[in-house]
Amino acid sequence: MKLIENNVFVASDWFDLNFFGGFASSSDAIKEKLNLQNYKVDDKRLSSRVLNHWYKSEIIEDNRPNGKGWKKFSISELVWVQIVFKLRNIGLDLNRIKLVKHHIDKFNSIDENSNCLLLDFYILVAMYSETPIKLLIFETGQAEIVRQVDIDIANQMEIIIEDFIMIDLNKLLDKLFTKKKIKADYFGQKDANQKSALVQQIETSVLKENIQSVTVKVNDKDYSIDEKYFVKNKDKANAIFNMLDFGELIVKKHNGKSTYELTNKKKIKRDNP
Repeated sequence: MKLIENNVFVASDWFDLNFFGGFASSSDAIKEKLNLQNYKVDDKRLSSRVLNHWYKSEIIEDNRPNGKGWKKFSISELVWVQIVFKLRNIGLDLNRIKLVKHHIDKFNSIDENSNCLLLDFYILVAMYSETPIKLLIFETGQAEIVRQVDIDIANQMEIIIEDFIMIDLNKLLDKLFTKKKIKADYFGQKDANQKSALVQQIETSVLKENIQSVTVKVNDKDYSIDEKYFVKNKDKANAIFNMLDFGELIVKKHNGKSTYELTNKKKIKRDNP
């Protein structure tokens, strides 16, 4: 299905770093936790008749063994069910809701272990930070999950051309998981554009003298950062090496001349592991 996306949100370093560079490429353990089907929906609105209608309409996936018994839901499916209830209350029919689902499923091919990779990501952001997260549904059916700051920037740049309805993901999660106390910093006292520790470290690293490259590896709970230096003077190479807490020094020879490659190894804890 070709998705119509008339409304533009400026490409964000924050999204690229945290979604593509972090969550999407992270270990399966985090995604498995979000997608374990351990929950039942205790809601009179979700009768067997409604469920069967949703299965046929492909609003939710019928992955029950042999298609029998009551379905159990994952965390992301629980959230999606609540979103569907809200959209139905607003007046959207199932065809429009199915189009919303196609939009937020657009990154699912990256990782088959996730029912909805984009929704999983923003659930974690909302649960473990105070960043306001919104689901927007536009007149043409385009749907986007974005931070409030992304909406503000797009409005300021006048690149949102359609009216939309909006669902507050933080409030939805707070009502769904009452013990977690999920809140949002709507006043922006915690700057949504504040640079992460990783971005600050990379910016600091690339400005260092004799730096050759900066490599970042994404782990389950932290980032491994390798700063590589290229030095021609032996004494200077040894001086730099002696200041490192963790690193290595490699001596290379070419035409009888020695050069020195140093690697400074660091780790930074991830904000949303």
